[in-house]
Amino acid sequence: MVRIIIISLALLAANTPKLQSQDAFSEVRFTLTGNKLMSGNTLLRSWEPTEGFGFELSTPYYAGNLEAGYRYLRFNEIDFENSGFHSHYLFFGWNYSYAASDEVALAYGIRFGKQFMLHDEDMIYGGEYKFSREESEFSYELQMRLEYEIARNVEIYIGTAYNRTIFNIPFAAFYGTAGLTFKFSSPRWFRRVME
Repeated sequence: MVRIIIISLALLAANTPKLQSQDAFSEVRFTLTGNKLMSGNTLLRSWEPTEGFGFELSTPYYAGNLEAGYRYLRFNEIDFENSGFHSHYLFFGWNYSYAASDEVALAYGIRFGKQFMLHDEDMIYGGEYKFSREESEFSYELQMRLEYEIARNVEIYIGTAYNRTIFNIPFAAFYGTAGLTFKFSSPRWFRRVME
């Protein structure tokens, strides 16, 4: 599945005749997101994820969009008693929107960040598995989503993302996402700071 996403991103980039230049930092987009872990590696045999939420801030750059955001999910234990944890993902990234029409666009991009796992307790199970109360590690994510503008300053999207976090047991997961975006013209001070 990862290969399919990478190949799709490469094909989309190759088929974009010329990356469109846009007025950098001209607007700010605030997005509220809902997230669901759809599939993942062996960690999902021992923990059950709940639905999550998050938010994103983005702004046009010369080609594409810069973004930063946060995603939260709770993982409840299945096998290891009192080993449930809260997952916090802080990221920054870049994406490019390919406009299919005035209202519809396909966006694809990449994110880099830090995955924080806050376990309910410090525990060691059978001398083999040790869970520190706080763990964090580098994480990257490939994403693709379909955006639909429902009003001049409001759009919705649905999408998917592949995330890989390099913990002691590497964590790989596919997320389904949906979001509601509000767009605002950038104030002068924001443009000055960003430029």
